[in-house]
Amino acid sequence: MNTKNIRRMTLLPLVALTLTGSLLFGAPSGAGVGPPDVQSNTPNSSEQAAQLLEEIQSIASRLERDAGTLNSFRNKGMSWQSHAFQLNLAKQHINAIGSRLETLQEIQSTAEPWQQEAIAALVPVAVQVASRTQDAINHLNEYQSRLFVPTYTEHLSAIYENADQMKESVDLYLQFASTQDKLDRLQERVAES
Repeated sequence: MNTKNIRRMTLLPLVALTLTGSLLFGAPSGAGVGPPDVQSNTPNSSEQAAQLLEEIQSIASRLERDAGTLNSFRNKGMSWQSHAFQLNLAKQHINAIGSRLETLQEIQSTAEPWQQEAIAALVPVAVQVASRTQDAINHLNEYQSRLFVPTYTEHLSAIYENADQMKESVDLYLQFASTQDKLDRLQERVAES
């Protein structure tokens, strides 16, 4: 495997952002990684947003796991090919999250307030993790033998920290929605009694 096999990432613009943040590495493979099969401007945008946020939660969990593995490479003598493999996994997850966030931004104005808040909170974190992943890939493409320099290891740490922050954030918003639904049902029951 040579450096040509680690293709350069292009950037997918997120709607309403001047920064670009999602990475494209070609068509992602595997179930649940490709672009969502949804249409924007549907009357059920809050249902669509909830579904997309749940998909992001699942993908963010995988991203956090794979970013944790990549971060652990900082202290091990892993080959550059191992780094490239883990960065590729992270990139695929970021691309999948980016495509869902793009759709969420398209329907944001018609989503529930908590969903609007979740979208606004997730986008900057996604941009940051994408940027740090891009930086790590650029470093690896250029300096395969320099895997322990602080600049590169800082990218690995930042990828993991941002992935963890994204997962935690989406988890909290979805827990909030679930708790709100339970509260609403309890209020209906109290009103009926």
